[in-house]
Amino acid sequence: MNLPEKVPFSVKAYYGLGQFSVGSFGIMSRLCLFFFYSQVLGISPALVGFATAVATVFDAITDPIIGSISDNFKSKYGRRLPFLFAGTLPTSISIFLLFNPLVTGDAALFYWLVFFSCLTNFLSTLFVIPYFAVGAEITENYDERASVVAFRNFFYFFGQAFVMYLAYGYFFLPSEEFTNGQLNPAVYGPFSVVVAMLFLVTSVISIFGFKNHIPNNYRGNMESFSFSKIFLTIFRDIFEALSNYSFRMLFFGNVFLTISAGISFTLELYALTFFWGLSGELSLLLVGLAFYPGAFLGVFLSNYLIQAFEKRNVMVWGIILWILFIVVPIILSMNGLFPASGTATLIVLLIISKIIQGLVIIPPDVAFNAAMADTADQQELVNSKRQEGIFFASAYFSIKASYGIGAAIAGVALTLIGWPTGSEAEITDLNIYNLGIILGPVVAVFGLIGGFIYSKYDLTREKHEQIRSQLKEKRG
Repeated sequence: MNLPEKVPFSVKAYYGLGQFSVGSFGIMSRLCLFFFYSQVLGISPALVGFATAVATVFDAITDPIIGSISDNFKSKYGRRLPFLFAGTLPTSISIFLLFNPLVTGDAALFYWLVFFSCLTNFLSTLFVIPYFAVGAEITENYDERASVVAFRNFFYFFGQAFVMYLAYGYFFLPSEEFTNGQLNPAVYGPFSVVVAMLFLVTSVISIFGFKNHIPNNYRGNMESFSFSKIFLTIFRDIFEALSNYSFRMLFFGNVFLTISAGISFTLELYALTFFWGLSGELSLLLVGLAFYPGAFLGVFLSNYLIQAFEKRNVMVWGIILWILFIVVPIILSMNGLFPASGTATLIVLLIISKIIQGLVIIPPDVAFNAAMADTADQQELVNSKRQEGIFFASAYFSIKASYGIGAAIAGVALTLIGWPTGSEAEITDLNIYNLGIILGPVVAVFGLIGGFIYSKYDLTREKHEQIRSQLKEKRG
């Protein structure tokens, strides 16, 4: 059936709210999980990084499975809705258990981390993969899809910003025992309760807000599906997806970019706490939140940039600028050309840098997600099937797996430079300098490779309009 060219504001808003839940849990996991198990609980960084890698191998199986099942699932509630609801309450419970281990000792904590990381990722996948697929089904309009993604990104970063505010403004406050509140193990339990409840409430409200619009976009082109054929179906779908040149460029470009981001985000608390030497409540809060004003502005600018330029160009130039404003301050500081720790000038420059990082990285993200939906149209033209689920499952897996690879690289790198663990560890100047090498040049290399691959993406606006016209003729 024909889909609306314009999506109602209320549908975009309710749909976007679902990404608040993903953002709220995602930022706690990326910001705190590695730091909590390594620096707070004292497990070797390499071991924590390896645990993250193990969890992403599990994701390699579950993400495409859920995407393929969702694409082919038949029920009176449609193919997406049952999975969306199934991923709400269980994920919230698993989030709590992930940050509240009931065991002690490195080995037991390692197994706890592996098990509950895998479980939380799997349960959240039940919600996330069908959720992304619904976004591609709402409209086929090239520019309107970018608007839908912009709403989604707005709520994603709003969720992140809110949780960051809770972290630095409430839970990570300094105390007599812990000058750096993020080293206090007692705060992570209540913090995880709040985040788990945020995930549950916002995801459920979102589903109820847009669920009545899913049947309107249901095209009934699903084939018969049974669990006995699941692996054959999955491997076939993945092979078909990777046979699409546009998809391959998006997929592998995203892999390298996310490895870069994975290293940077995994070590964010290390950077703020040790490299930049921020310990006061106000400085941590201001620098920690500075990314988000830029991100919100970037969301609103995304539509204009994508309408004015090709999505490929928005992705490539945004990534280049993002890397510059991450790496240059670090390299300058390593060479004594940046303000010293504890100075007001340092805090101001870090705030400006973070704002610009948020501003320039969001349009590429919006362009990437909108481009991924465009490739689903291209794929339908080739093989007569809608495969949003497997496309977004593969893309989302690349994000999680690549982030895990980035976390593993960060963990191994910290171990190689002899980084001390534990909340009372003594950090030397050499430790901090070596940390800067990881945060700067290493992050830059992976990011630039990702940008280069994105530059080879060639599904332009003109080509997509031709595809839409051919699809309309094909559907009759």
